[in-house]
Amino acid sequence: MSEIVELRNGERLVVLTVEPPLGKYADKVGCWRDVRDDLLGGAFVDQLFTPYFIGEIDGEVVGSLSYYVATDRRGVGVIEFVATDENHRNKGIASILMKSAIERFLEDEGQALYLCTTNPIAGHLYERHGFTYHVGDGMRYLAQGAEAFDRERWVHQGEATVRDAHWGDLPALSALYNHPEPGWLLKDPLTESFAETRYESHFVKLLRRLEEGRGGFVVQENPTRVLVGAAAFERGQTFYDQHVAEMSFRVIPAYASAACELLERAIRKAGDIGVRTLQVSIAACDEDMAALAGTAGFAQEARLKDRLRVDDGWMDVLTYSRTVNGDVPPYRPIDDYYGTRKTWQHARVGE
Repeated sequence: MSEIVELRNGERLVVLTVEPPLGKYADKVGCWRDVRDDLLGGAFVDQLFTPYFIGEIDGEVVGSLSYYVATDRRGVGVIEFVATDENHRNKGIASILMKSAIERFLEDEGQALYLCTTNPIAGHLYERHGFTYHVGDGMRYLAQGAEAFDRERWVHQGEATVRDAHWGDLPALSALYNHPEPGWLLKDPLTESFAETRYESHFVKLLRRLEEGRGGFVVQENPTRVLVGAAAFERGQTFYDQHVAEMSFRVIPAYASAACELLERAIRKAGDIGVRTLQVSIAACDEDMAALAGTAGFAQEARLKDRLRVDDGWMDVLTYSRTVNGDVPPYRPIDDYYGTRKTWQHARVGE
């Protein structure tokens, strides 16, 4: 799909909407390095709908951006990789592409779009298109009629079920983690996210790290298919701590009573891949988070003094842990790890 827009200087901008696989455009647009080949090659199309809006002048790509929504649930999206070629800036190209993206999002009955920026010029552009500052350096656009998005989305709407997370959960998890409640200071230690840290690419990087037995990620979904909880764990990266996994979780207050089911599913998954001990880091001020961990059998094991800087003061971090398995075999043998002596080297020394 394409349209032609005349720029302020008289040039003609061809606006293309292209969906993965991107073919010849794959090396001309932005994408997360961790998943670039898979996403742009079309490996995620069953779970993630990712239209790219590309601007061309005389056949040359001069700008692009994209948004990400679940393939089968397009109400919440994340805009990423807004870029204009440096030789074509100040022509209104990014604004035209943003307008096209928002129009397409609204055609699919989208309600909320999230993005982030550290660029004040970009920030002004997004404000002109209806985005307002939300969490950290993040911004959000609400469609007309969706002004009550937060109030309506995060209420209890029936019993939630737990399932494995997948790539299509990116937008919904962005909404969950960018919601101010619960206001936990240490929001997600696995991705170094705090209360005022916006969240989206964090999920992409984490989910990729957890593949091939390195961890697990589960989500809790209510009957309206809104994600109301999430729990993830990642095992240690050395031979010596591979049996220990750091875990994080988030549950909206309306579903706090269902948190135990979510955590138990994550605990079982950890046991299935040979994790012996799960541990959760909790800011000492977040007593409700500690209480939720306690319902799933976690107990305080340590208090780390003054581990977090808070305004002009300090905050302790509590370590809660739970034993999942008894003796477990190594997930990977010691000579699999960088810098350790290999089997053939042991044999050579023995000679």
